Amino acid sequence: MNERERIVNRDLEVLDEAHYGGRIARAEYRARRRNVLAALRDSHGITARNVLVQPPARAPEAPAGADDVLPALLGGGGPSSRMLLVVFAAGALVCALLLGLLLFAP
Repeated sequence: MNERERIVNRDLEVLDEAHYGGRIARAEYRARRRNVLAALRDSHGITARNVLVQPPARAPEAPAGADDVLPALLGGGGPSSRMLLVVFAAGALVCALLLGLLLFAP
């Protein structure tokens, strides 16, 4: 903090104490505060931060290979994906048969 900023902070503290103590009215407090801050701005001090402009939001990208999942399950992929589908269907059929035997066995 440079010397000019210290002086402005001290002046603002004095104004705050006077306002909270009831020695000056709200309108006078605001006018004097504006003058103090204007003096800082005129001395090339930074009184506000620059707003950062955010780029427009982009839709999240799908992971690589996400478009290949459905064709692989439906047999549209290569021979290995067809084999996986056949094995899965055969396993489901075997499970259904075993469940039927357990439920309807005498």
